[in-house]
Amino acid sequence: MALSSNCWKYLVLTFNLLFAMSAVVLFGMSGYLLYRLFIYRHFIGVGVEYPAILLLMLAIITCSIAWIGWRTAKSMHQIHVIIAGLLVMLIVVIEFSCFVWAMVVWDNIEIDIKTTMTSYFLLTKENKEASVDSVRWDRLHVKFECCGVSGPNDYSSAGHVPFSCCGQGPLDSIQKPYTSDCTTLYQRGCGNLLHDYAKQHLLLVAMVALAASLLQVRTLILHILPVV
Repeated sequence: MALSSNCWKYLVLTFNLLFAMSAVVLFGMSGYLLYRLFIYRHFIGVGVEYPAILLLMLAIITCSIAWIGWRTAKSMHQIHVIIAGLLVMLIVVIEFSCFVWAMVVWDNIEIDIKTTMTSYFLLTKENKEASVDSVRWDRLHVKFECCGVSGPNDYSSAGHVPFSCCGQGPLDSIQKPYTSDCTTLYQRGCGNLLHDYAKQHLLLVAMVALAASLLQVRTLILHILPVV
């Protein structure tokens, strides 16, 4: 039985409301996960962030499509509603592709992070003067209670280990003398810890993308039913 025009209109408006709500949630979660990966981009590489960036962009586009759908539903132009539905289908496909992409990056992240961290570590050691790179390593050491990439032996060629390897970091963002002598070194390296950290957040990105695509498939069915 065909739905009345008012019933069809309210169903589509309901769809767009749910769609907009999912976009807001998606924006918040993808933005948070992107930030958590972005702050360690020098150690894990920017490639790890790309699935989260795509997810954030999809959230913004989804908000736009929800607004278009709301406008077209109010005007009762069925062809416009169908076009909006096709755009939603495209978003769902891209979100599922983002899930697959995040899982592929998740599966290959160990080699990428180890290579990136080692290159960045060597670059920092070559800079003999105090720099923002050494401050980043200090903060990483203190945050994760680790030292170097594989352990304190990474600093053997330098002849000294930074005091951040026992929890003593610089006094502020500008490199300054350390506050005390280091007596107990962190023995674990930062490589494995950053690897686990990145894998955990990438898995969350993948799960958010999958959940968003499944949720929007359900609301898409609500959008299509009145048309058929």
